[in-house]
Amino acid sequence: MADTLALLGVSALVWCVCVVWPAHVPFLGPYVFNPLLFCPLWAGLVWYARGLRRLAVRPHWARVACALLGWAGIYFVLQTHFEYWAEHLFALDRTQALVSGMAGPFLLSFGALRTVLGAGAPAWAQRAARWLAPALGLVARPLPAALLMLAANDVWLIPAVQFDAMLNPWLYGVMLVSGLYTGLLFWLMVLDDRPAPPCRHSFIVRGATGFLVMFPQMPVSAYIALTSRDLYMVYTVCGRLFPLMSAQYDQLLGGIIQWIPAGAMNTAALLVSLNALRHAEEAADREFVPPPGAKVYEAKWTGR
Repeated sequence: MADTLALLGVSALVWCVCVVWPAHVPFLGPYVFNPLLFCPLWAGLVWYARGLRRLAVRPHWARVACALLGWAGIYFVLQTHFEYWAEHLFALDRTQALVSGMAGPFLLSFGALRTVLGAGAPAWAQRAARWLAPALGLVARPLPAALLMLAANDVWLIPAVQFDAMLNPWLYGVMLVSGLYTGLLFWLMVLDDRPAPPCRHSFIVRGATGFLVMFPQMPVSAYIALTSRDLYMVYTVCGRLFPLMSAQYDQLLGGIIQWIPAGAMNTAALLVSLNALRHAEEAADREFVPPPGAKVYEAKWTGR
């Protein structure tokens, strides 16, 4: 409880500085303080570190490094002055969306976020998680989770919606929060390394969901990248970060950023799921004890 109170105190202090002395906030401080982003990011990091200390068997160091990289990336694009850059260049806006809604949640989920946070979260947070579990269980399924993530990404790409969101601070905050949390919901479901059961769906279903979700994104990204129209005039109205960059070239970069790296992560999700399936089968083989007199025939899909 002490660390939670300390975090709330620090958050309140940062908020006061951002409101009273915004010009003195350093680059790595919040450009616009958002408590729904700032507090969960830092609280989760503290609980993750505590969970690592408490676990008897810790995740591999590479997974921990991925989780820390995901935290750093999400914080950098959402709660630093990078946010100002993203508001004045479409390519950087798509970079922000890619890191906060795709790459960051992917790395956090790959870093055993569920297991480690479960060990490090305080009692009140664990009680809240159990209370929310039934509601989350309704959407933490392949189809609802995929639809929520796609909606949280593509709805904001409608030019009229994007125009309003970039000029309305409240709506802009909703855009950032929805992208982060739907991305976390989706990737925690897809990259869960537990077999079924206790998971509702098999590794193949989860891996296929993570892979196939890129196909609805491809035509949207291709259209943005290849069109000659100025779809997002808000960056022309407010001024681009680089005034000499044309709207068409800005959209080309933004479409490619949304298209290629996201597709690579969707492919990686399938490979991660297949690797988790292999490990689960090998663990089951080690624990299996054949009954006396039984004949065992092996035909492993991995070739081992």
